[in-house]
Amino acid sequence: MSYELVWEPHGVVLNFSGQLAPDDPLNATADYEGDSRFDELLYVIADYTQITGCDARPDNIENVWAIDWAAKHSNPKIKKAIVTTSAEVIKLATHYRNDLGTAYPVEIFATRAEARAWLNA
Repeated sequence: MSYELVWEPHGVVLNFSGQLAPDDPLNATADYEGDSRFDELLYVIADYTQITGCDARPDNIENVWAIDWAAKHSNPKIKKAIVTTSAEVIKLATHYRNDLGTAYPVEIFATRAEARAWLNA
């Protein structure tokens, strides 16, 4: 596992590190969406700034989108911020946001501070 979940009062931060495996985004999403605190979340920050490479592909992100689409019926309040400078992750996040239809509002940021500013706006 190359991620950890950090729970905050109104959200969760997914810290990814090392080589991003194809199922890491899906497993992290299933972990927080399956948690009893999920219905109270207002935001998710997925921070990929500590990854060293990315083996995830568009079909892996489509699986994330599918469970997000189902989970939004339980909690439609969530906004997702993707924090990365990785061209590979930006491409995957753009695929999620632009090509699949929005399960949740998603924006991409270079820093966590920019992500938090958007979430707090």
